[in-house]
Amino acid sequence: MSKLWNTEHDPQDVEPACRNTLDALGLDYLDLYMMHWPVQMTKDSKLVSSDDGGEFKFEIVHSGDREKLAKTYNAMENLVYKGLTKNLGVSNFSTRQLGDLLTDCHIKPIANEVEIHPLLQQPRLFHYCQERGIKVIGYSPLGKIGYRQAGTPCLLEIPEITSIAEETGKSPSQVVLAWAIQRGGCVIPKSLTPHRIISNFQSQGDFLSPQQMDTINSLDQGFRFVRVPYYDFPDDPMDLSLTQPKSIEGDIDDSNVYRNSFYRPGRALESNIIIESGAIRNLKDRALEYVPEECHGSKCYLIVDSIVDELYGDQVLNGFNAAGIETYKVIVPADAVDESGNPSAERHKTLQVFGDCCDQILESGISKKSCLISLGGGVVNNLAGFLASSLYRGIALVHITTTMMGMTDAAIDFKQAVNHHLGKNLLGAYYPATNIIIDPEVLKSLSERHILNGISEALKHALAQSREMTEAIVNPLHEDIHAALSDPKYLEMVCRECIDHKVPTLIHYQDSDFNEMVPQYGHAIAHAIEHLSFHSGKDVCPLLHGEAVAIGMCVTAEVALCLGICDKNAVDEHYKYISQAGLPIFVPEGLSLDAIQEKLCYDKHYVKKPSMGLLEEIGHMHCQEDGSYAVEVDNHIIRAALEANFSRRDNSPQTKDLYTLDTVSPVSSAVNFEELKKNAYNASSTGCPCPAVDGGKNQGAMFAV
Repeated sequence: MSKLWNTEHDPQDVEPACRNTLDALGLDYLDLYMMHWPVQMTKDSKLVSSDDGGEFKFEIVHSGDREKLAKTYNAMENLVYKGLTKNLGVSNFSTRQLGDLLTDCHIKPIANEVEIHPLLQQPRLFHYCQERGIKVIGYSPLGKIGYRQAGTPCLLEIPEITSIAEETGKSPSQVVLAWAIQRGGCVIPKSLTPHRIISNFQSQGDFLSPQQMDTINSLDQGFRFVRVPYYDFPDDPMDLSLTQPKSIEGDIDDSNVYRNSFYRPGRALESNIIIESGAIRNLKDRALEYVPEECHGSKCYLIVDSIVDELYGDQVLNGFNAAGIETYKVIVPADAVDESGNPSAERHKTLQVFGDCCDQILESGISKKSCLISLGGGVVNNLAGFLASSLYRGIALVHITTTMMGMTDAAIDFKQAVNHHLGKNLLGAYYPATNIIIDPEVLKSLSERHILNGISEALKHALAQSREMTEAIVNPLHEDIHAALSDPKYLEMVCRECIDHKVPTLIHYQDSDFNEMVPQYGHAIAHAIEHLSFHSGKDVCPLLHGEAVAIGMCVTAEVALCLGICDKNAVDEHYKYISQAGLPIFVPEGLSLDAIQEKLCYDKHYVKKPSMGLLEEIGHMHCQEDGSYAVEVDNHIIRAALEANFSRRDNSPQTKDLYTLDTVSPVSSAVNFEELKKNAYNASSTGCPCPAVDGGKNQGAMFAV
């Protein structure tokens, strides 16, 4: 590989410069030819001294000019057509410059060479390149060893690095290089000493643990060893504020059991996640692993609602007892149908039910080594969690979550709570479940509407954190929604991807408000329209939480556009991806602007105005100059965003009520709740009659009620 120097950027000079390089190397072609800097100098600019990194006599023609860079790169593309190089790359390009180049070029660069090391990790640029198949090559991976200036840090003497070197039996330089390799990059350390070259090669192999990687990830300072007089690096503030990994992949063993965990430094909080098909069916053989060993000899209690109890209660109870764990069942009430026409226990997530459960458990007898096991969706998971945190000031907790919403969101957290008459989840605690068990087989008992309800929360993480994950979730739904929603492999993939991306936000929760804004993406609007959909009369179809979040994300994208944070394409992609997933995209007719704005005042992130996370593009959340991801939004901007969503809805050629799937011909969204209640458990009955759209076509799918 070789590079085009700054004095050769004129398109007519590119090919002669490349041919001169080939002649000097005695080659017919290069594997990779790179643009060294996004800077053009006059032809007479030159290096006048190589001391202390180089001294230049130069005159700048342009620095980072999009149009001129595109012309230079276009001339480089001709080198590929002529067979003088196989591939093209760039060096020292920022995220913005890469984005412009990818729009302007015909041949995508395969690499971007930039300074990368633990003190300058450039996470946004790194992940941007990864998602677009551009390899990040790290130069100066060990810092400036040969001519480091007084007062600059030495990477190889940082205590955390030397400590990890001792733990692994490696040298500090091997630790630093291994970190760069294990995160998915490659490095080009410079050395002329044979034993150092050999040592560098021995940095390969994944010998750093996840905890050691996290320790090194925490060292990022945005510090550059390489500074040049002819280019001011356009540092992205996101790179200086967020140093956590974008996702943490779970492990999959030989039996295809997925395992991950999340924890929080300080007070001990840690939960293990196990995804295992057949977990409930094989509970007799698996229960001893699921329940902490210290609880095996004590009374344990299974907390289940009356609806889930009919499906799995006795099977799970018998499984634990057959495994030798003395277990008793506590059944909490649930409604066969609520206002949305769906089974729900939400109305019973109260202090009264909490107290009744406490009475029953305490009267039956427990010890400090007892364990509470929740079996059900988010309501039961939360109720059991608050019970476990309160009884004897804290006993063991295990979740077996049976809903898609629980698997992607509700159970994957430390938050446990019950409702108060003044609001939802106002009484609770941060308390970890030892194990969270996810059995994808139970999803076959859910309606398609409820499965999509949980998928919406996974799509939230995807839109905010990863374009690749977004397409992995949406494409199968777009191709055949019925097949995808009944495919256990697809549903397990959605759970795994969601957990992989949610785990870092839980572990690093206190490091940045990014970890609050991602899980809450779209929720400020969603909470308002979800509540209003239940309290605005029969002409509005009540929305499930995930459905409201889907609409909320579309409106939030409109907010970002109004503020100039994203472009129209990013907004259009929100509507495209969410509608292709079979989820609603428009605020229901019947909900007024004034009512929504008034309800926004009750959002937990509302102080004097709403605060929310906003996306610059799919997969990347906007960071402000102060490092915060929470953007305060004026009410007139919220109103403009809602009006934009209303306008799209009113100008859509589709039926306006795009809230659920339906196999029946499009009809009004008015719902006869008495008829819904009669058919609450008829899986083949007509769902809430509001068709979804698919690129201008009716999906022709259905939510069973």
